[in-house]
Amino acid sequence: MAVLIAAVLLVAYRYHAAKVEHLRHARRPSQQDASSIVDGQMLHGNFENGVSAQGRQAVEAALKSSDQADSAETKAARAAARPGNGGIVLTQPVATTVEDTEPTLTWDTPSDNWTYRVHIEDRDSRQTAAVSGVLDEAMWRVPSPLLRGHTYLWRVDASAPQNHFDSPTYTSATGRFTVLSEEGEHEIQTARAGNPSHLLLGSLYTQYQMWPDAVLEYRKLVNAVPDSPEAIKLLRNAELHANAQLAAPASQ
Repeated sequence: MAVLIAAVLLVAYRYHAAKVEHLRHARRPSQQDASSIVDGQMLHGNFENGVSAQGRQAVEAALKSSDQADSAETKAARAAARPGNGGIVLTQPVATTVEDTEPTLTWDTPSDNWTYRVHIEDRDSRQTAAVSGVLDEAMWRVPSPLLRGHTYLWRVDASAPQNHFDSPTYTSATGRFTVLSEEGEHEIQTARAGNPSHLLLGSLYTQYQMWPDAVLEYRKLVNAVPDSPEAIKLLRNAELHANAQLAAPASQ
């Protein structure tokens, strides 16, 4: 009889312990849930979560700019990329900011058997920053670090196969990109630490015009808070800019 009572008490104890453990985990949000809660609060103007003044300003500016997504300026930014002669179209990076000081440049071309040469110059000094060798694929990674905070102009010269008689040379339109500043790099690295907020990171990417990165982060935000119209507007605004490409003149 004593053995039976002990067995019943043991089962009851284990049931109670399992129930307590379940409730403890149910009450403690996961890191992903915690991030979603913080994002949801900030979307409604509540910044009582250790967000820095700079971070708050970035979020507020991003929310404000998303309300102006249908402005004439943004509508003009929807223009398609302008091809250079020969149909060469620069794809990345164009009219955006890159974090990598040695970015990879890509372009589209109507032919697969051309050769290419890339030219990059500093927009302000007009000094040549980098020139590639002869390339046989439509991409090139800059081999030496570019200067942070500087804006660069780049173009691609393409040539038909050398066995063609009087092989023509084609030149793309001029693309523009900026390398993220030291200050921007520090802010973004700080925001990435711990359990990062999708809204804060997306807003910083927006502030520094890192449009492809902003799109990816705002997509995560929309997945986390799918019922938020503000999150959807932020994503839509970033997508408009990311798709603009060469709509802005390279000389600006």
